[in-house]
Amino acid sequence: MPTDYFTSRLPEIQEQLENWWNHGGQENPCLLITLAPPAFANIPDTDDLECWWMDVDFIIDRQMKLIEAQRYYGQAVPYHYIDRSASAMSGVLGAPMRFIDKETMWAYPCFDSAEQVAEVILDRSNVWYQKAREITQRSVALASGNHYVTLWALEGVTDILSSLYGTEKFLMDLILKPREVAWAAERTKRLWIELFNEFSAILAQSGNHGGIGWAGVWAPGTTFPLQEDISYMMSDEMYRRFCLPHLVDFIDVMDYAFYHLDGIGALKHLDTLLEIDKLKVIQWVPGAGKERLDQWYEIIQRIIEAGKSVQVYAKAEEVDDLVKHVNSRGLLVTVDATEEQALQLIEKYGKWN
Repeated sequence: MPTDYFTSRLPEIQEQLENWWNHGGQENPCLLITLAPPAFANIPDTDDLECWWMDVDFIIDRQMKLIEAQRYYGQAVPYHYIDRSASAMSGVLGAPMRFIDKETMWAYPCFDSAEQVAEVILDRSNVWYQKAREITQRSVALASGNHYVTLWALEGVTDILSSLYGTEKFLMDLILKPREVAWAAERTKRLWIELFNEFSAILAQSGNHGGIGWAGVWAPGTTFPLQEDISYMMSDEMYRRFCLPHLVDFIDVMDYAFYHLDGIGALKHLDTLLEIDKLKVIQWVPGAGKERLDQWYEIIQRIIEAGKSVQVYAKAEEVDDLVKHVNSRGLLVTVDATEEQALQLIEKYGKWN
């Protein structure tokens, strides 16, 4: 299916999503609906976590068969998320990693202080770096005219610092040792940009136009879902001091910047994010137990009215009410739907001016 999809549907999808990224007028929202493979699809699986996370042959075989068997509706495109866990960057920079399950690896601190983090180097013999690079290269070699490939999780500067030498130490140092934290953050940012550029160059070798992040939204150029998840424990004053300068630098090195705003505790930073001119999209994720979308219409509308586009997650039955209460301009919804619901939504919202 992906090859046919690339030749038949992709040009129209690209035009629609480029318009969305640039906050152009749109009659209906963008919808991303990806249906799981049918029960008879032979998708490789294993309960061996070492194999699941580290066997490159298994990972590539599974992902290619998954991409082929999935069904795509609306503005969804086939893509391979290079999933090395949400803590991937910490592992690449030296943190010990532990397999938890098929969804999660945990990173454990490997440094004792911000001063040590400020001296961190990128060791390309590190197994986590090598696996991320090998999986990326293998997928890119198969991607032309078939699927897009994402960057692995580079995390955010403050998330990386808290992983590398401990959340409690990091939070205390924001108050007690701000200069040392600033040095460590600057060093981490430089490595982040180095790896972003290195892996973006690998992704470009696919020859496919544009890029994609783990959120599954195609962009006309380089992109990445930026984050600072630990910022829910920071004041906005601290966020502006320790996060904002680095976010601006990250945004400057990519074409289409996207921010993952995670949890109600992070809403205190929304005004700061809305002030960043080059930030094009904000993804709003309310957090566990707070997913019901009708609680968040005001927040979604506020983002759109500020000139940013927005991505949210919704159940199929929530889409109609969301569209009724929120301007379709700038709205992209990743929908959890059955095939019947997907077809109904596309019939209703698939027409564009």
